[in-house]
Amino acid sequence: MRNRIAAAVTLVLAIAAPAYAQSSSELTQDDVNRALAQRTAAANSLNDVAARFEVAVADEGIARERIAELARSVAALELDIADKEIEVLELVRNRYMSGGSAGTERLFAAKTFTDLPVQGEYFHVMSEMDLATLRGLEVAEDLHRNQQALLEGTLVEQVLLVEDITRLRDQILSILEDADADYNAVAIAFQVQEDRKRIEEEARIKREAEAAAAAAAAAAVAATSTTTTLGSVTTTTTRPPVTTTTTRPPVTTATTVPSTTTTTSPPTPPIPPPIVTDGKACPVNAATAFSDSWGAPRSGGRTHEGVDMMAVRNAPLAAIESGIITRTSNSSLGGRSIYLTGDSGSNYYYAHLESFASGVKSGLRVTVGDTIGYNGSSGNAPDYLPHLHFQYAPSGSDWINPYPLVKELCG
Repeated sequence: MRNRIAAAVTLVLAIAAPAYAQSSSELTQDDVNRALAQRTAAANSLNDVAARFEVAVADEGIARERIAELARSVAALELDIADKEIEVLELVRNRYMSGGSAGTERLFAAKTFTDLPVQGEYFHVMSEMDLATLRGLEVAEDLHRNQQALLEGTLVEQVLLVEDITRLRDQILSILEDADADYNAVAIAFQVQEDRKRIEEEARIKREAEAAAAAAAAAAVAATSTTTTLGSVTTTTTRPPVTTTTTRPPVTTATTVPSTTTTTSPPTPPIPPPIVTDGKACPVNAATAFSDSWGAPRSGGRTHEGVDMMAVRNAPLAAIESGIITRTSNSSLGGRSIYLTGDSGSNYYYAHLESFASGVKSGLRVTVGDTIGYNGSSGNAPDYLPHLHFQYAPSGSDWINPYPLVKELCG
């Protein structure tokens, strides 16, 4: 699917953008805005699906922990039962050696220890300590059966959750990838078109400046010509004008054009311009689906302290505001992570990145909208669907629910 997106964008850059630039049907900012509105609408249509997905992922994580706990319990009970069976066998042996009785014969005749009848002759044979030993085995076997049933039921529940997660994942990814492809085709083509127009305008201004400079130089040469007449002899002396030449580097704008060279890896799609609103950018510069999961249960007894923003793998992640990257890390929990302190004093945390953007490190100053990393599933994030775990702390405050902020910025 990502190859299809890259191919679509490359096709637009190679064919659509030049065609628009050379015809009267140029792309306009309104075209970009409409494409953005369609991308946002497609992502918003996934809000309920994203919420169900998050619940399923959380439940599956809890189910896995429960399975591990039950498996440990069942294993411990099996060891306990084995020990208690040895105790009962020893009890039977001692009773037999001490003279036996009809009750002892019934002990030997029982197929399982739990088959032993509780009858008068049983009580005559067994002392209170003996009964405690037998009942301890019976209780352990009952508990083992219950725990084994719970384990098998939880395993079935986990399988169903994984199937649900897979179905929801496929639905989310399909819509997000299509929304990105449609928007990027328009936004990047418009950007290339405007870059080309700007370069052409700068070239025109440069040509006009050079022509004006040449005309001024010619006029200066004509003005410095001196004609001297001596009798019938006319002498013309021409003094070259005194000129000072200042060399200024030409103003150039670099335009990235996808290479047509065949490589062993698929082409990287160009990054669309970030969407900046009131000095802040959506931290995911792509179609993204998310829900308000602040405080939701997580594995290990934790609660969620952020918002999970689902997007295609390697979707560009943008600096939400201008500021300083105070730290980067790679841990078993958050994976590849970035801590950003904005000029406003607010702190932001980006986790589970697939990779950092080139040059990103502690102390780097970034501008709002700069690409600082790429979406992924590093750390303890399940690989079902890549997502950005995003946290927000206003200046002087602890982490708070970031959902209202990203909802305002990302639509």
